[in-house]
Amino acid sequence: MVYYVKQGEVPESRHTYIDRSRIYKEELFGEEGFDGPYSLLYHLGEPTRVKKVTKVMKEPINEKSTDELLHRHFSTSFFKPSGDLVSGRRPVLFNDDVRMGTVKPEKPMENYFRHALRDQLLFVHEGKGVLRSVLGSLGFSKGDYVYIPKGTTYSAEYEMNSEFFYLESRERISIPGRYLNKYGQLKEGTPYYTRDIRVPVLEEPSNDAGRYTVLVDYDDYYISEERDRNPLDVVGWDGYLYPFTINVSLMAPIVGKLHQPPPVHETFSGPSFMVGTFLPRKFDFHPHSIPISYYHSNIDTDEVLFYSSGNFMSRKGIGPGSMTLHVRGLIHGPQPGAVDASIGKEETDEIAVMVEAYKPLKVTREGSEIEDKKYMSSWYQ
Repeated sequence: MVYYVKQGEVPESRHTYIDRSRIYKEELFGEEGFDGPYSLLYHLGEPTRVKKVTKVMKEPINEKSTDELLHRHFSTSFFKPSGDLVSGRRPVLFNDDVRMGTVKPEKPMENYFRHALRDQLLFVHEGKGVLRSVLGSLGFSKGDYVYIPKGTTYSAEYEMNSEFFYLESRERISIPGRYLNKYGQLKEGTPYYTRDIRVPVLEEPSNDAGRYTVLVDYDDYYISEERDRNPLDVVGWDGYLYPFTINVSLMAPIVGKLHQPPPVHETFSGPSFMVGTFLPRKFDFHPHSIPISYYHSNIDTDEVLFYSSGNFMSRKGIGPGSMTLHVRGLIHGPQPGAVDASIGKEETDEIAVMVEAYKPLKVTREGSEIEDKKYMSSWYQ
């Protein structure tokens, strides 16, 4: 839940009409049955008006066959552009709850898309564009997180040089509960504030006749809906469930006298994961502080980092588009010489996305094809 938004034309009371000459079709768009966050959407036509449905099988996510538990480095810059914002997604890591990877679209979206099972979070690594959904148009640019709740019908326009890191989750992607007061408002002292969050702007609805396809994702297959009316026909909506963006340049990273642990960089969370953002910031101000992160074991989590820009002083061979996996139980931390080199540094310019997964992650075959096989030995060299 973010905050209440009302756009366009809505009746004075829910489940009522404005006048008999224009009775809009009201849709409850909500999660967790009738108990979760929701919005009420008012359509020109029936949202159930589907001419034909077809089941379309998807390419399954293929797990790399290996019993090795290793720290890994994936160079996603080796992925070639493919598909659109949805079909071009290249999964690298996954478990029962989350999937993550990158996408570099090489063509525009020709159809509409709706994920029936997963919330989606995109991080814009390069490029800009517009998400066009039933709730309105939402611009995005480099450094934006784009949150899309499950069940959202949308398409997107974007530059052809755009690149994204993405996370798909069967669990709801939320603002961390510890950032909210008991009234649901973001507290003082959190890394971002309500006014930093941008919401869709509802534009003139379209009820044009034609042939429109909506691909509904069920993980293993699509249901392809053939419609004869534009699905973006909403004249008004209100509620708490909608896509939104927030740019990392607006965030205020938390710093301290001594090195701060990764949870202070938390941005989003779910029951089985958290998403954090490492940002340009001043380092610690203790006279004998060691700015670089200390060695640690992820005893209960697998840690993923997607490196977007800046200088990542804790390790060599890492650059924009790099993605690392540090598995539970194996110690990791700065590479040889990095601790001494960090002393005296006053600030960092890094931007990176972190995902802590509480269930073990598996590597896809696509991920293994771009893996630096020498990464595990980089602490020994």
